[in-house]
Formats: sequence, C-alpha cells, structure tokens
Amino acid sequence: MEIIPVIYILDGQCTALYKGDYGQKKTYRGTPLEWAERFIREGAQKIFLEDLNARKKRRFEQKELFAKLLKEISVPVMVEAFFPDMESIGEALEMGAAQVVLRSPTYELAGKAIETFGSEKVVVQIFAKRDELIDKREKRNADDFTEVVDYAEKLIPLGVKYVIYKDRRSEGILTHPNYDEIDRLFLTCGKDLKIYSSGGISLIPHLKLLKKIGAHGALIGKAFYERTIGIGEALEAME
Repeated sequence: MEIIPVIYILDGQCTALYKGDYGQKKTYRGTPLEWAERFIREGAQKIFLEDLNARKKRRFEQKELFAKLLKEISVPVMVEAFFPDMESIGEALEMGAAQVVLRSPTYELAGKAIETFGSEKVVVQIFAKRDELIDKREKRNADDFTEVVDYAEKLIPLGVKYVIYKDRRSEGILTHPNYDEIDRLFLTCGKDLKIYSSGGISLIPHLKLLKKIGAHGALIGKAFYERTIGIGEALEAME
C-alpha cells in the first residue's frame, strides 16, 4: 500500500484544516519545500500537494509557488488545485505534476481528461460526508446519484483508474479513517479502481486495517506534521 505525505498549502504556508473548516486551521513552521524534502529523506516516494486557496476560491491561486515546488521536489507529485478544463489540467502537467487530482468533476470533464491525458495522469477525488457526496453540483436531476459508491461506479466506464475517498468529517481530526466507506468502495469497485484513503489516519493500526480492507494507498498530512506517526514506521508496517 502506498504511503503518501500530503502538504496542504494556504497562503504559502503548510496548513491543516479541522473538518475542512478554514476557520479552524493550524499552521506549521517550515516552508512547503522544507517539509517535502524532510518527507523524502524519511522515505516518501511520492508527495501530494494541495492548493487550499484553490479549494476556497475556485481558482489555482498559488500557481507560481507550485511551479517552483514541482521543479525542486525530486519525487513524483500529485497536485490538487482547481482544474475546470483541459487547458488548466495540461498546464499543471507541463509544470511537472505527475498526476492531477480532479475534485468531484462532472463526468464530461473526467472522461475528456482521461481521453486527453491518459488514466495514469488523472486522479478523481471523491469529497464526501460519510457516504454522501458533498459537491451537490453533481446532482443535476432529482433521480441523480448522491452516494459515494454510485458515483464511483459511474467513473469506471470513463476509464478512471485512481480515486481518492476523502471524508470531510475525518479531515484533520486524527481519530481514524472511514473504514466502512473504503470497504464499500473496494467491495463494489475494487477490481476496477485503485482507492486511496484520506482523512483521519494517525496510527499504524489504521494503516494495517486499510491495507486489509483493500486500499491502494493512504494520504497522510496532519499526523506526519505532528509526529503521531512517522513515514519510516508507516512504510515498514506496510512491508
């Protein structure tokens, strides 16, 4: 199972949000590059960067900073920001992103991105509140899906290969991930989708159970900042 450190960046600083709330944030000393280099020294083979300004303002606001980071970071980087079209996705890939993370996109965007850039370059993040999608713009008609598993199933015919399940209720709380929904996703879509878990991971037993359930990877931010778990011990446990 992959162990991927997450660096959430708000106004140029490494930041953790509590349940996705910008009013409840914690900022950590050190630049994003310093944290990335530290994680790599400890064994990280991939880094996840998220532009928290983009989540809030719906535009890739820290583009210059991310371009610099992508030039300096020596391992593959997954980038989440705001990518509304093929041009913005292509720009991020040209900047050096190994993969672009689309947050609950429309089917048209996800399908076109896969067709244009390939399934290895595009990851779809399912941002949810337990088993319900948060991004209500996806529900166009009264009989449209709202459940996570229903949404994931509809991504498969588009060629989507990687999904991230991110539970807002678990984000930044250091208790445990939402095992139930990861389990449901794997049992329903595990033959077709590689599933990453994000939110709530803070202990080695959390990782062991996620691996047992069938998760392809774990995205970990706050727990690595606060040293409730180390990258080295996490990697060792997964071996």
